[in-house]
Amino acid sequence: MLPPRTALLLTLVLAAGFLGLGARRPPQRPSPISAIQPKAGFDAQQFAGTWFLAAVASSCRFLQEQGHRAEATAVKVAPQGAAMAVNTFQKLDGICWQVRQLYRDTKVPGRFLLQARGARGDVQVVVGETDYQSFAILYLERARRLSVKLYVRSLPVDDSAVSTFEQSVQGANLTEDHILYFPKYGECPPGPRGLPALCGPCPGHTDPCLAPRFL
Repeated sequence: MLPPRTALLLTLVLAAGFLGLGARRPPQRPSPISAIQPKAGFDAQQFAGTWFLAAVASSCRFLQEQGHRAEATAVKVAPQGAAMAVNTFQKLDGICWQVRQLYRDTKVPGRFLLQARGARGDVQVVVGETDYQSFAILYLERARRLSVKLYVRSLPVDDSAVSTFEQSVQGANLTEDHILYFPKYGECPPGPRGLPALCGPCPGHTDPCLAPRFL
């Protein structure tokens, strides 16, 4: 039989151990975008060039409330080593602007990181599906909020691309009510010199729904 003082000390040690176990935080769930697989064998050279934003799916309240203000949007992509420089051309109050951003390399082809300011952290980007010639589906996540974007090489959008996009939206646990289709006309010409830069490079756009506008 243990002496009373030893028994008391052992009891205190065991109690402290149990309290420590109870205070441990449960493991954090993986982010939604971690389950998205990038395009197999993603080739940034083939992905380069001009794309038009056709649709966005997001649960962002700002998108739902201000979606009627969406303007036709074009992007121009240029590889920079394993990273990609992405210039977005869109109108703001009737004036064409460009938003310059750098999708940084993550050592996984097709998976990128867009650095951003603020407590919500950086934006993770995955090129999920693309045939390089007609459509591309990108997934973006910030603060565990996942968005899905459909880009096309030319307008109007092919029905098969829309169908693939809608399936991707469902796979991201979003619905048709979360989809905003962008205008098919009035886009800023991608690439003219002299366009004012809304920000560039843009480490963190000020829009409430990721970056750039309505991302």
